[in-house]
Amino acid sequence: MRITNNTIASQNLSGLQANMAALLKVQAQVSSGNRLTAASDDPTAATQIMSASSSLRAIDQYSTNIASANSRVNAEDTALQQITDLVTRAKELGITQGTATATAASRTTANAEIQQIFQQIVTIGNTKVGNEFLFGGETSTTAPFTATGSGATLDYTTTNPQGQRDLAIGAGQTIAAGHDGTQLLLTSGVLDAVKSLSQSLDPTSSSYGQAGITSALTSIDSAFNNVQSLIGDVGGTANRLSVTQQNLSAYKTNVTTLKSGLSDVDLEAAITEMTSRQTAYQGAMLATSKVMGLTLTDYLK
Repeated sequence: MRITNNTIASQNLSGLQANMAALLKVQAQVSSGNRLTAASDDPTAATQIMSASSSLRAIDQYSTNIASANSRVNAEDTALQQITDLVTRAKELGITQGTATATAASRTTANAEIQQIFQQIVTIGNTKVGNEFLFGGETSTTAPFTATGSGATLDYTTTNPQGQRDLAIGAGQTIAAGHDGTQLLLTSGVLDAVKSLSQSLDPTSSSYGQAGITSALTSIDSAFNNVQSLIGDVGGTANRLSVTQQNLSAYKTNVTTLKSGLSDVDLEAAITEMTSRQTAYQGAMLATSKVMGLTLTDYLK
């Protein structure tokens, strides 16, 4: 085989390019901190890294949903506690006015407070979280309750809000973030019970008097128990959200560790290799310069 200067030059150039490519690759690893500079470096690891990245994005979205659900659950818990206090106060007033010693004047005074309680409960039913009505159901941009009338005509109108917001909190896991207004104030009987008590304290109402108050107090007790049941549901939801978030946090740590192990470069080893590659490249350049500088005329002098 004939060895020409062009052959030598070509081989030297190929060697230099190979050394330079290896040096640039390890430099990229050191500067980026990534073991893989291209998927072709390790196709299996690259696939696993993409899968881990996808899992981390999903975990972040689940965590965001859990935070949103927690916000709604906490707001509902506060609302239910307030309703509990108001219903309890309404019961206290009803008991004091349900005796034979109560007078028309005392009942009128008590009824003024009962009607304020009714208004407060309606206001709670219209609680907003952000720009949405918490208990608005599927029509969350419309106030679900409106108080109307007074005295014997005390009443309310409602959009009959129904529908709960289901949020994904894990792979194949969803949770209803709270109750709708129908469950809160209608099915529970809260509004109707307080309205009945108010009417039983108004002398112009057909239900006025001790018998009407007794009947209304029975409804108040039922409404109170229903509210406590809702509080229990909310507590269970809060616990589930807490446990799910803890599990997600642990899972995120595992996935992050896995991804790091696949993608992160061993910096100490990479720097050592970079130094070695630099030395090899410098040596190749020195050798090439000496060889390429030789000609036949150097030996004919």
